[in-house]
Amino acid sequence: MAELSPMPDITLHEAEQRKYAQDNKLWVTFYKNAIFNEMKSNEAGRHIYDEIDYIKIITPGSRDVFATEVTPSYQQRFPDQWAKYKAQEKQSISGTPIDTVPWLTVSQVQELKYFNILTVEQILGASDTVAQKFQGFHMLRARAKTFMDAAANEAEKTKLNSMLAERDSQIKTLSESVASLSAKLDQLLAKEKK
Repeated sequence: MAELSPMPDITLHEAEQRKYAQDNKLWVTFYKNAIFNEMKSNEAGRHIYDEIDYIKIITPGSRDVFATEVTPSYQQRFPDQWAKYKAQEKQSISGTPIDTVPWLTVSQVQELKYFNILTVEQILGASDTVAQKFQGFHMLRARAKTFMDAAANEAEKTKLNSMLAERDSQIKTLSESVASLSAKLDQLLAKEKK
C-alpha cells in the first residue's frame, strides 16, 4: 500500500500572501458612500443616509467593478491606499499614464481605458485572457516592454550623469580650496621674507 505524502504545512498568512500576490496590479480606491438607512428613515419620516467607508476594486482588462463596504481585511490588504484615504490624500494609480506615450493611437488609448488599463505597467502586467480582448495586444505589450526598458536605461544614464556632476562639483570645490590655501601660503611666505 502506497503511503500518502504529508500535506505541506502552509500557514494562513502564507496562503493569503499567495492568494493576493497579484494585488499590486489592481486599481483600488477607498471612498465614502451614502447608504439608505431604512430603520432611521422610518422613525424620522424622511430619508436618512449613513456615510459608510467603501472600497472599489477594478481589475485592469475587465469591465467589472467590485464595490463593497470596507472591512478590516481590506484595510490590511491595501494599507497604502487606506492610509492615503484616511489622510485625505489623492489616491492614484502608480505608473506611466497611457495617454502620455507617443506610440499609442487615440483609439488604442480609449479602448484600453474602456477596459480599465490606464498605465503602461498595466499593459505589461495584463494576463493573456485580457490580451485576447484586443487585436494586436501582444504587439502593444512588446512596445510597452521596449518603452519600459528604454526608460530604465535612461534612468540609469540620468543617475550616472547626476553622480558625475556631483563629483565634478566636489572636484571644483576642492580645486578652489587648494587654490585659496595656496594663495594664503604664498602671502604668508611673502610676509616672512620681508
